[in-house]
Amino acid sequence: RLSKRGRTIIFSIHQPRYSIFKLFDSLTLLALGKVLYHGPAKQALEYFSSIGYECEPFNNPADFFLDIINGDSTAVAASKEDHRPVDTGKVAEDNMDSSVVDVLHQKYLNSSLYQSTKEALGKVELGRGTKQTVSKQGHEITYANGFLTQLYWVSKRSLKNLIRNPQASVAQIAVTVILALVVGAIFFGVKLDRSGIQNRVGSLFFVTTNQCFSSVSAIELFIRDKKLFV
Repeated sequence: RLSKRGRTIIFSIHQPRYSIFKLFDSLTLLALGKVLYHGPAKQALEYFSSIGYECEPFNNPADFFLDIINGDSTAVAASKEDHRPVDTGKVAEDNMDSSVVDVLHQKYLNSSLYQSTKEALGKVELGRGTKQTVSKQGHEITYANGFLTQLYWVSKRSLKNLIRNPQASVAQIAVTVILALVVGAIFFGVKLDRSGIQNRVGSLFFVTTNQCFSSVSAIELFIRDKKLFV
């Protein structure tokens, strides 16, 4: 539903079922920090078929890709048996797994998918270079949206939280009114003499301290929504 509204969904997922996998538009496969495939998800099976990895019928494509990357597929196992050294051990298997990743990475670098992606990135880099030279002359903007836009949306969100949780707002208003009545009763009828001045200083100090401590409650919002802020 979000993607149909024009949102971009970035999904980091391990072994998705086919009903989830078929929703993907773009697919990136990584192993040992190397890109093994990046391109349209619908073309992934065709790409691996072109380099010698056939997906069996009724096999989940996501599981098939993970098998290839981890060196557990039948094709990779067969290549291991063909090139297995005399001294078989865990170290040899680990080296073979890394060699499989290197081979897949090299085949991707030689593919047309990589070349098209490289050209697209080159155009982006050229455009970014010209923009950076222009932005250095003026004020450098570090956010996608300006301050007023950020203030508008954060304020709108906070207002919605207040409307949806009226108990907290009512409690704060009630506490403020009660404290106002208490302070007003204590300092009611203060005279215009030296002691009256001291009493007024005390009342101002009490009111200021109370306002400072009451504003500390805003920290609770930051703690609760810290992940969203980050």
